[in-house]
Amino acid sequence: MVDLKKSISHLQEKLNALLRSYVAMEKENQQLKATIENQLKLQLSLEEKIKEGQGQLTAAFMNQGGGMDPVEKAKLVKKIDQYIKEIENGISNLNP
Repeated sequence: MVDLKKSISHLQEKLNALLRSYVAMEKENQQLKATIENQLKLQLSLEEKIKEGQGQLTAAFMNQGGGMDPVEKAKLVKKIDQYIKEIENGISNLNP
């Protein structure tokens, strides 16, 4: 009978430890979900800014492009392409 009580007590201790572990993991899971949601919102915001920036750059390029020297125009296009690549790289780094 003493062994049975010890076994039940031991099982209860293990169950309590498992429950505490479950609660801690559930809390961590909620925190991770909140982090993911924040990262997704940030990603969407950055993508929107890129689209706005691309539109502004295109408009500026069209306004300036008519009277530009072809060499200067090529340099400007190259710079803009580099900026876009850096922004896209930054966004891809946000996505694990």
